[in-house]
Amino acid sequence: MRARPVPADDPDPDIPPAGAHRSVRLRMLDGFWVVDGQQTLSIPLSARRVVAFVALRGRSSRAEVAGTLWPEVSDSKAQACLRTALWRLRQLSPQPLITGDETLRVDESVDVDVNTLITAIRRVINDGECGADQGLLPTLAAMGELLPGWYDDWVLLGRERLRQLQLHALELTAQQLTCSGRYAEAIEAAMAAVRLEPLRESATRVLIEVHLAEDNVVEAIRRLEFFQRSLASEIGVEPTPELVDLVRSRQIGADPRRVVADIFKLDRSRALSPRTTLA
Repeated sequence: MRARPVPADDPDPDIPPAGAHRSVRLRMLDGFWVVDGQQTLSIPLSARRVVAFVALRGRSSRAEVAGTLWPEVSDSKAQACLRTALWRLRQLSPQPLITGDETLRVDESVDVDVNTLITAIRRVINDGECGADQGLLPTLAAMGELLPGWYDDWVLLGRERLRQLQLHALELTAQQLTCSGRYAEAIEAAMAAVRLEPLRESATRVLIEVHLAEDNVVEAIRRLEFFQRSLASEIGVEPTPELVDLVRSRQIGADPRRVVADIFKLDRSRALSPRTTLA
């Protein structure tokens, strides 16, 4: 059967219009993959490292990329390895991933998940936007690890940078939600920060502040007690006096009979020590 002739003005659906760019997505959270349209590209390890390095560091000179990724060989050999990796990348897709001559960068058309997330986090930290209102809270609360299984120094630094940004954004989001009276969401954000770093006092403080804002003094006492035990067993230190005073001030200001009754109902079998009751 002869194929139906296609009119000259009838565009081929498999060929993108002139000037159109296919969607290319670079994902580095919970793994590494590059998706070009609907196809996941199979990228050699050496080329993956080039893409990941430039994506995390931003604009980088060829000398910096080559010297960091191939430190065990001579400069000329490292530059040759870089040229080979870049050539392989160019063969994978007509849409460039890495562009530039002496200075390399990820092409502007590539959607990088880490960069998108950092931009949203900075709006929370620098501009005071509420992470929950951005729809960012689920991502912050359950964010995957950056390039899991990669242990290069530059990856570890990027991972720690992202973790610190995540912690600050979670804490600020919890505080903003507390001020708005959205306590359930505030607890979710604060608990995510505590899970991420159980010994981080600022995260525990934010969680305690949410409990106190809800007048849940017992929950605040219990959280402080747990934090005290964790610090003592893990690193042998005490919480700061400011954190202890935060709970003590509310305990003193509350109705003593109500606090005692709540504690009794919380754990009838266990008497709190003088240190725990913050007397």
